[in-house]
Order: sequence, then structure tokens, then C-alpha cells
Amino acid sequence: MAAQALFDVGNVILEPSPTFVRLKERTRAWLPLLLTILLTLAVMVWWARTVDLTWLREHALAARPDAKPEERAAIASFMTPNSVLWSTVLGTVIGTPVMLAIVALYYFLASKVMGESIGYGKWFGFVAWTGIPRLLALPLWALQIVTSHGQAALEDLNMVSLNYLVFHLPATSPWAGIVNGVDLTAIWTIVLSVIGLKAWTGRPTATCVTVALIPWVVVYGLWAAKIAFLG
Repeated sequence: MAAQALFDVGNVILEPSPTFVRLKERTRAWLPLLLTILLTLAVMVWWARTVDLTWLREHALAARPDAKPEERAAIASFMTPNSVLWSTVLGTVIGTPVMLAIVALYYFLASKVMGESIGYGKWFGFVAWTGIPRLLALPLWALQIVTSHGQAALEDLNMVSLNYLVFHLPATSPWAGIVNGVDLTAIWTIVLSVIGLKAWTGRPTATCVTVALIPWVVVYGLWAAKIAFLG
């Protein structure tokens, strides 16, 4: 059974529909969760240990030209080797399951609206499995660390983000965060979510697309509205 779970890491990419049918019976959420945390943590700790902190402080301050003196002092004082390392570790180890739990709650509630009786734990596994494409970007993150000579900000690691590939917005742009947050693996995750929803609920494709897109539209729509109206 454990061997099948390991094979499903690849199967969810290569044969997603039959894989999700199988995962509905036994989700094994621990495997994608563990892989996501451990592999991401390895890359992030490597970045935190090798980044040029003097350069990173200057980069962070340059991205906040309108910050007040006390804010600039706080940013500069925060960026010590230990604080950067531990914020990275805690952000990965705690932030990853928390985000999965929030998205799983959304799918659980959406499934109730659709009249499905699938439990929350299964939806947590669903979200964990649909996030597998993100692991495919980690080798590119590692490549950036190797070639940047310590001068790569976190947002620069993601070589498949829309900002890196298309827009090239500077860190000072209020829109940089949005286009850094959307990448090819996120689009792949949405596609897998649609396929998985069809396999688990049997609902029409249009319904599954709508359900899969709603959280992205809400989050990024509100973010864009905040920037557009408040700056």
C-alpha cells in the first residue's frame, strides 16, 4: 500500500483521473504533505543559509521607498541569520498545513452545497495531492540559489511565476506580489483540482471549473481591488 502511495505521486501528474478515483477510497494525505514540507524546507533552509544578508536588507529596503524611518529600522534589524532561518522554517512547517487546512475547509463546504457527503479529512488529502505540481518547481528554485551567488530574494526563486516569465515587475511595484504569486504550477494545480472534483463528485466540468476557481478569484480579486483603490 505504501508503494502504491509513492507511485501515486507520479500518477497524479501522468494519470490524474484514475488516480483521484483511487485516492477517494484511501487518501493518504500524509505522503504529499510530508513531501511538500520536507522538500520545500530543504530548499528554503539552503536559501536562508546562503543568501547575502547585507544584499537582502538593501533589497528589502529598496522595495519600501516610502517606509517610515522606524519601519526601515525594523526591517533591517529583523534580517539576522537566525531570524531569516527560523521565519523560513516556521513559515514552511506551520504555514503549509495551515494553508492546506483552509483550502480543504473551502472544498468541504463547497461539497456540502453540492450535496456530497465527503469528509473534511478526505478534502485535506485532496488539496495536498493537487499541490504536487509545486514540487516540480523546486529544482528551479535550487538552480536560482546556485547561480545567484547569494543575491536572490524569495520572489526571485520562482522561475515559473508570471512575473519572472512575462511581466518582470520590480519589487517596488504594488502589482509585483500578485504576479509573483501566480505561476505555472498554480495553474496546473487548478487543472488537477478540476479533474479531481469530476472524479470525486461526478459533477459537470463547468461546475468543477467554477468550484476550483472561486478561491483564486476571491483572493486575487480582493488583492487586486485593494491595490487598485488603496494602492
